[in-house]
Amino acid sequence: ANMHPLVFMILVNVFVLLLGCILDATVIILVIVPLFIPTCEALGIDLVHFGVVIVVNSMIGLITPPYGILLFVINAVTGIPLKEIIAEVWGFLGILLLALVIMLLVPDITLWLPRAFGYQG
Repeated sequence: ANMHPLVFMILVNVFVLLLGCILDATVIILVIVPLFIPTCEALGIDLVHFGVVIVVNSMIGLITPPYGILLFVINAVTGIPLKEIIAEVWGFLGILLLALVIMLLVPDITLWLPRAFGYQG
């Protein structure tokens, strides 16, 4: 089945975002991401771009209510009630999701620095 690279990236991002709510980023990167690499190569998706998007996405998942692991860490460290933390995180979450969408739609944003250092991918 032929799939447009953008559709694949959107599906992977939704999947990783959901996983990020319940799994640590290390688990996602070491266990889940390698399953997608052959498909990325077949669809012509730059692996550096894919990696950056996945790392950012995993980070967003860690603070996504109601099960984001970092929300519970903040609660345990500061003693601030979880309800208050969740109420305050929405603004940050919105900006991070907007940044993720921009990175997803404009790969040059994530690739300009590697290219400045000679990356040819």
